[in-house]
Amino acid sequence: MMELHTIRDLLRFALSEFGRHPIELGHGTDSLWDEALALIFGALSLPPDGDERLLDASLTSDERRHVLDLIHKRVHERIPVPYLTKKAWYAGLPFIVDERVLIPRSPIFELIETEFKPWFDAPVERPIRFLDLCTGSGCLGITTALAFPESTGVLADLESGACQVARENVDFHQVGDRLEVIQSDGFDALFDDTFDVIICNPPYVDAEDMADLPPEYRKEPEIALASGDDGLELVRRLLSQASDWLADDGIMILEVGNTWGLLDREVTARTGEPVQWLEFEFGGHGVCVLSKHELNTLYSAF
Repeated sequence: MMELHTIRDLLRFALSEFGRHPIELGHGTDSLWDEALALIFGALSLPPDGDERLLDASLTSDERRHVLDLIHKRVHERIPVPYLTKKAWYAGLPFIVDERVLIPRSPIFELIETEFKPWFDAPVERPIRFLDLCTGSGCLGITTALAFPESTGVLADLESGACQVARENVDFHQVGDRLEVIQSDGFDALFDDTFDVIICNPPYVDAEDMADLPPEYRKEPEIALASGDDGLELVRRLLSQASDWLADDGIMILEVGNTWGLLDREVTARTGEPVQWLEFEFGGHGVCVLSKHELNTLYSAF
């Protein structure tokens, strides 16, 4: 492999390897070219935009060995790029990730970028109190904290390893004075508090979909994906409790992915009103926004 001298050479080699071996995308990229850029630029700690001015830069022998090792692991062990580089980009921000947390990809960042309008219409300078439930890497809560500079929040997750990663990201983004990370099974370990916004991206993959997951997705923590036979085991419990933790004018943003249809049918059957599911400019589905009143109405359904 001594003939691979430049970043351009390694990009071509990575694309050839991706062509020879089947890999699954979806952890931040949707093309083999973007996957190769993310792997190689990430491995070399270079800016993620793939600056063409760097393509003909020569690599040291150590850098070349490192990149080739990651290419090998990507195609033969099917490890997602963010786990190989220990970094994921979400909403234009870098986040530390490893196998203890899901790789960030929720479409909820579009709601954060629009300051939750029109569902929560408050000026950006207004102090808000929010909860990022099932926080994982902390990406949603940290993105919210950066979008609302006067806000404070709690990031909660069942897994101690996920809480450790979230704390690393809180420290990295220097928001530790406004964010607290708590290990909690749902709402159980939270203090007596109410929130203006609850953001929740819980486990929601059903047993059938879990059985069909590609190898890359099986590298992610199962406990952060699976939620019983139908995918709604945890969601039902959280919905039944969420109203108690919301301010009177608060909202809950909930992501349930492919199980949205089942949840919609259950809610419609019990209340006569379907859930309003959101559309996103950059893709994604299965996200709804619920008010405290709507959650109170739904409580009897769960």
